[in-house]
Amino acid sequence: MIIRYAEEKNFIELRQFYDGMCKVLSGKDFLPEGDKGGFPPDEMIKDAIKERNQFIGIEDGRIVAAYIMNHDHDEAYHAVKWLIDANDNETVVLHALRVLPEYGGRGYSKQLVQHAIDTARERNLKSIRLDCIEGNDIPQKMYMSFGFKYVDKVGITYVDIGVPRKFLLYEFVL
Repeated sequence: MIIRYAEEKNFIELRQFYDGMCKVLSGKDFLPEGDKGGFPPDEMIKDAIKERNQFIGIEDGRIVAAYIMNHDHDEAYHAVKWLIDANDNETVVLHALRVLPEYGGRGYSKQLVQHAIDTARERNLKSIRLDCIEGNDIPQKMYMSFGFKYVDKVGITYVDIGVPRKFLLYEFVL
């Protein structure tokens, strides 16, 4: 898999990729009310492409993996004591890290996380933060294998889920 910045010409394929991943996630036990789809929203993807914060994994001539890394986060992030004291612009938040199910088991998620760590270091940031919905244990174990540390559990109501859920916050100090 080749990981690179997404370009404007990738938007439609990227939107389709994320829509398909929302359908996959809607059937998971940790989302008993389902997933309304639409995450990340179009503007988030377009802004991330423009700001060089949208990354895609290409294999077989198509997008098979993606993630966004930017400074945006839910207000709940301000309610916790992070491992490192830093301003929002000194940290980055990992969003929408996804791999098509048919490409699972190849280590692509790990490649994306390592790419995010390397990119954050290149940008001289202090840490990477993220949230995982409670019950979605597989990615949590993967993040911890990289050295992400559990910070706290908070309630967040994301639009794509539509109901309040508990999310576990993690941080990787660079």
